[in-house]
Amino acid sequence: MIHGNGGASSRFQPFLEIVDREGTDYEVMLPALPGFEGRPLPPADDYWTSFLQALEQAVVAAGADGEWILYGHGIGGSILLEWAAQDWIMAGRTDWKPKAVILHSCIGASLQVRWFPRLMKPKWVRLLIQRMVHTPLLQPLWERRLFLDPTAIPAGQRRQFFQDYARCAAFPVLFDLITVPWYRRVQQRVGHQHFYFLWGDQERVVASRHLALWQNDFPESTFAVIPDWDHFPMLEQPEAFFQVLSERIVQSDKIRWQ
Repeated sequence: MIHGNGGASSRFQPFLEIVDREGTDYEVMLPALPGFEGRPLPPADDYWTSFLQALEQAVVAAGADGEWILYGHGIGGSILLEWAAQDWIMAGRTDWKPKAVILHSCIGASLQVRWFPRLMKPKWVRLLIQRMVHTPLLQPLWERRLFLDPTAIPAGQRRQFFQDYARCAAFPVLFDLITVPWYRRVQQRVGHQHFYFLWGDQERVVASRHLALWQNDFPESTFAVIPDWDHFPMLEQPEAFFQVLSERIVQSDKIRWQ
């Protein structure tokens, strides 16, 4: 499971608690990407390589020969698209592919019609927004913008959500990677392949009205829109998130990579 920009594995903690409580036929792995959760992001000519090598190392450490279902949320899904466009590069082997790929509120197809990516072009704006997101006095404002029902999330989890932004060195870098030319390149390479797209009908960060763009560009993929979900159901509705994700994992033979 790969979180989005500014995020951390703490976003999936409620999900992990339910997995531990219920017991499942699958195991959950949260890769440690460079530049997140206080980890450094060394200067690089190609940050894609930095992120993809971390994913590769996580897979190899856990056993690449197992059956893998990859889930990416927001820009986490964009990172998976880049990995797919690079043919799932894996040092020392050329035959590795995931069983299925779930892209939840992925960033890409709507870049050219959304105002936020244009706003974030100057680096100083990115750093300002990042600081604003983790400023405690502004937390109530961001809660109303990002969550349908902030009170559904325990106060400690809400604080952690915003504190994670303060420890994310990768936050400004990803706006240079996830661009309209980048999306066109990966769509041309993998648009004919199969992915499982997951969206909330109340989605505001990546509005569900843009889903038609993905459907047009990825005609062989499967799409599901979940009622009453906004961008962070793993925090606001962890039980429902667990049920929906578990159903997709169990049904993964029906959404197998093509």
